[in-house]
Amino acid sequence: MAFSAPNVFTANTTLTSAALEGNFEALRVYLHNGVVVTDLEASKWIQTRHLQPPELLPYQGLQHGLSGYQGGQAAGGMDVRLAFATKFLTGQGRTQANTFVAVPNASFQLEVRRSMKLLFHYWWEWEAGPDVSTASYQVAAAERLVWLAPWVGSVPAAFTTYRDRAQETRNGGLGLGGGYPIGADNTYPQNGGYDAKQGCLAYETTAGVVTFGLATHSQVDRVGVVNWGVAVEGFYL
Repeated sequence: MAFSAPNVFTANTTLTSAALEGNFEALRVYLHNGVVVTDLEASKWIQTRHLQPPELLPYQGLQHGLSGYQGGQAAGGMDVRLAFATKFLTGQGRTQANTFVAVPNASFQLEVRRSMKLLFHYWWEWEAGPDVSTASYQVAAAERLVWLAPWVGSVPAAFTTYRDRAQETRNGGLGLGGGYPIGADNTYPQNGGYDAKQGCLAYETTAGVVTFGLATHSQVDRVGVVNWGVAVEGFYL
């Protein structure tokens, strides 16, 4: 049946907070538990054709509905979709190679139907090195860095653009003693090799295919992105 307020107010009736709250509470109960199909049909305000279930994209972990997108993907744990970064894709360890490249398997695409505002959430945890390889053009082992950054749109390229968004960590493992007793020569917070970051980017785009992911520039030969996640909330304008 249609909603009926328990307290009816007429002319010259004193309003009390208890009576008003009683009506509010009854309405809350009705809206959450008591709305029936006949009430909606009688009003002609909403019909079945106005309701459309969202489209689920399970492989990408995304949901697309009338109002926009939500979802993303993550590494899922220590032994699931471990991603890697290496200097052999970004300038062989040179000081200022020009490129960032996409981290493998750490991105997804949205087919945006019209103008949209988005929040791109990202996080990662990674381990770098040890890298003791030698070459005349390489940065000294103790000074080698790796950068990881979020990126949106086309495949990342410009070093300067993504460097501003990136978290950097130093080549690790250089503080391990080689003689007896075996152990660490330096404390690891000073020596590098591990880092983590999380953040959020606001972005606005028009219709088209938009890619969201992680990008890297490395001077270290082996870098494991142990845990990571990329997710998006998008709302059509």
